[in-house]
Amino acid sequence: MTRDLARQLKNAGFPIGAYRAGHVFYPPGQGGEWSERSRHHGVTITPNDLDAHIQDIRDGYYCPDVADLIDACGERFARLWVSTSTWTAESKDPPHSALGDSAEDAMAKLWLALNKPGTSHAGATACPGRCDMAANQEQGRQ
Repeated sequence: MTRDLARQLKNAGFPIGAYRAGHVFYPPGQGGEWSERSRHHGVTITPNDLDAHIQDIRDGYYCPDVADLIDACGERFARLWVSTSTWTAESKDPPHSALGDSAEDAMAKLWLALNKPGTSHAGATACPGRCDMAANQEQGRQ
């Protein structure tokens, strides 16, 4: 997922569950100890990053995985498939399709299409159990 697509998800209010090791995030544009390469190409989160750099992860752009994106689309998600090297994600209500270079890209674009301001389902995202779990983890850290 590109930095721009991750930024679009964050700006659109994508429901982030618990931050997890193994996911990619793009560090914030300024501050911290991140290199320009890291800011441009992203960083794979390690368990140490979850302890030492959680604020940078929150301030930057987190890249959800396919499971997170499917969960966020909820019952509106219909299917995801690849043909040659192009991934397609489809919803059933309202019907949309989105293309991407990866499964994450296609699903992120589908979520954005389903959650455009002014659409009948905007903001009606699913985050079963994960959002509550993330909120509880955040409270435990404070």
